[in-house]
Amino acid sequence: MKAAEMTDELRRDLKLIQMRSILDPKRFYKNNDMKTIPKFVQIGKVVDSHIDFYNSRVPKKQRKSTIVDELLADDDLRKQNKRKYLDLQQKSMHKFSKERKRKKKGK
Repeated sequence: MKAAEMTDELRRDLKLIQMRSILDPKRFYKNNDMKTIPKFVQIGKVVDSHIDFYNSRVPKKQRKSTIVDELLADDDLRKQNKRKYLDLQQKSMHKFSKERKRKKKGK
């Protein structure tokens, strides 16, 4: 097997697959043992069946070219990430305000 050409899109997709446990906290994945991006990867294309035309296919408007694009278009994931980000901001502001109060008392 030949080494795949590492484009920016492929590199981002592989990093995203490595960090997939962060994306869905309710789903369990085994620990990722890969420390680096693999050199040899295979890229495929999902071909829709004509039988599933009305049931389980994704319309062309919703199809994205990369995994990253699909996740950025997902509303549930965006809401979850926004909530996480706001929680982290509140924690850091709370920690910062405590340190500031301590410094004022020390003066």
